[in-house]
Formats: sequence, structure tokens, C-alpha cells
Amino acid sequence: MGMMKMHLTKLAALGFALAVSPSLVATNALAQNAPAGAQSQQSIPPEMRQDIEAGLGYPLPADFMPRAAQTVQALQAANIRPPNSTQMSLRATIAQMQAIPGLPAILSAHGFTPETFVMGMTAFGMTVAATNGQPLPAGLPAPNPANVALFHAHPDQVTALMQAMGTPPGQMQGQDN
Repeated sequence: MGMMKMHLTKLAALGFALAVSPSLVATNALAQNAPAGAQSQQSIPPEMRQDIEAGLGYPLPADFMPRAAQTVQALQAANIRPPNSTQMSLRATIAQMQAIPGLPAILSAHGFTPETFVMGMTAFGMTVAATNGQPLPAGLPAPNPANVALFHAHPDQVTALMQAMGTPPGQMQGQDN
């Protein structure tokens, strides 16, 4: 359970980085599949816990996944790289994104603001992890049920977004077999 907590924490902090940095996605996928260590629920700092809860509860629009996949591809084509947000809050990540030349315009062209994109990608990553058999640490809410329903209704869109991010779907799932 400790590694899942670390995985969720990283996803919450990375938001945008999750979207356009395949190596970070792969690192998180590997961390998710590593043996769980014993960590107490209190090891999550309050601000990070708020970010995790916000990501788990954030409602994804019905057209989020296709728009996000197109956005990720456009950002990659423009060679726009995210800030290193590993130790940053979602709020700080969003603020840094607003300052990256060209990024807000690409997001806007696809119907996003820096905030809606970071929150959406965070919710996406957390929902993928939580719906692939990874137990949530005690005290955290389940992913937004509407997001889970969206994933079940459109598994092809989940796969397409993960591929746009450079992560084959199997890397985000437990691979114990």
C-alpha cells in the first residue's frame, strides 16, 4: 500500500508532467508494481493529501480523453516540456505551466486551461491506477464514480490517451502474471 500512496502522490504532483513525459509515466508505473512498503497514513503531507483528494474527485468531461490525447500530441510536436513538478503542489504546477511560452495557447486550442488540463490529467492517472486493482491508502476517497464509468464505457479512449502519453496500457496495470 505504501508504493500506491507514493504513486498517487507522484501523480497528484506531476499532473502535466504525467501527460507529456513518458519517462515519468514509466517510472510511476514501475513504482506502482514494486512491493509495497509499510507507511502510515500520516506520511502524506496535508497539502499533498489535498491534491490527491482533488485529483481523485475531479470530474472528467465526457470528451476529455480524445481532447487530452490530441493536446498531448500537439505539445509533443511543439517540443514543449513540462516543469519538473515532482515536489510541487498542483497549484504550483498550474502556475508554472501558465508561464511556459506557447503552452496556454495549445491548451486553449483544445478547450483546456492550464488548471483544467493538470486536474484532468491528474484525475486520469489516478483513476487508471485505482481501476487497475491498486488499493487506495486508508482514508482516501475512491475515484470519481463518473470517471470510472467513463473509463468502462470508452476503454479505447483510455488506451489512446495512454499511447499518446507514450505509455502502453500494460505498463499502467499490475503485471503479476
